[in-house]
Amino acid sequence: MIPLLGILIAVAIACSFYTDRAIRQAEADFPPQGKYVKVAGVRLHYICKGSEQAVVLLHGNPGSVQDYPPETIDRIAQEYCVYAFDLPGHGYSDRPAIATPLVQAQLLRSALQKIGIEKPILVAYSWSSAIALAYALRYPDEVAGIVLLSAIAYKVNHALLPLAKFAQSSLLEFLLKLIPPNLVGYILFAHLKKGFLPKSPNVDYLKAAQALWTRPIQIQASLEDSKNLQSALDEMKKRYSEIEIPIVIVVGDSDNFVSAKDNSYRLRDRLSHAQLIILPDTGHAIPQTQPQAVINAINIIGKQVDKD
Repeated sequence: MIPLLGILIAVAIACSFYTDRAIRQAEADFPPQGKYVKVAGVRLHYICKGSEQAVVLLHGNPGSVQDYPPETIDRIAQEYCVYAFDLPGHGYSDRPAIATPLVQAQLLRSALQKIGIEKPILVAYSWSSAIALAYALRYPDEVAGIVLLSAIAYKVNHALLPLAKFAQSSLLEFLLKLIPPNLVGYILFAHLKKGFLPKSPNVDYLKAAQALWTRPIQIQASLEDSKNLQSALDEMKKRYSEIEIPIVIVVGDSDNFVSAKDNSYRLRDRLSHAQLIILPDTGHAIPQTQPQAVINAINIIGKQVDKD
């Protein structure tokens, strides 16, 4: 029994060492590219480019600022001032003890105030739709408009949900130290591929995702975000009709990751002033596969802002 215990301890130590080394290598290969702003004791990482009307890009779960290709950010920055944020616990942003969608909306608002941004256009992809909707409900006079990409507004329906119950578990934290990141990356690839269908993931984006998303801290953040989402949506959906700012909802007709019928279509029906854009032959990963559609949606809001 004692020799077996010794072997298990040795294996655990070796796995932990390997995981730590993999994390250091991932962060060396894909270092932070932007700036940091600290609010409420939490340091948030963001990229800033351009000038004029502020556009804030929010990524999915799991994800990072890299959900939006650098070329897309550069193109948006030709007409707007772009701020692409790593959400708390993702990419290179810190994670607070409590990080519900409302808390994250509050952190984002504090960060924007500290940077000096007033009435931005919020562009939210997938999970972060909850942050944008929470922001609009909580601070209706402080946002110019919202673009929702592959929105999750009513019903959570994605691969991470069955594992979400283990979020914030000390056992999970221990196991993540033992599971080789390569194995997590293999599982992640299948997750990503489904989101891109009917197209294929960008190779560079996939490499960055496999490196950064497999870090234990980001896996825990991802699972916790999944765990918190449905209860937040259930509370907010009662008030969606209160949102009066311009909204453009963009969805792919082949999204088999999140139900468009249960989310984007339903939200459009609730908000009569919202514009719904359905992209043909497009899956869930709109920021990666349909950058022009993202830019077009931002411009729709931008023109309405200019008229006001």
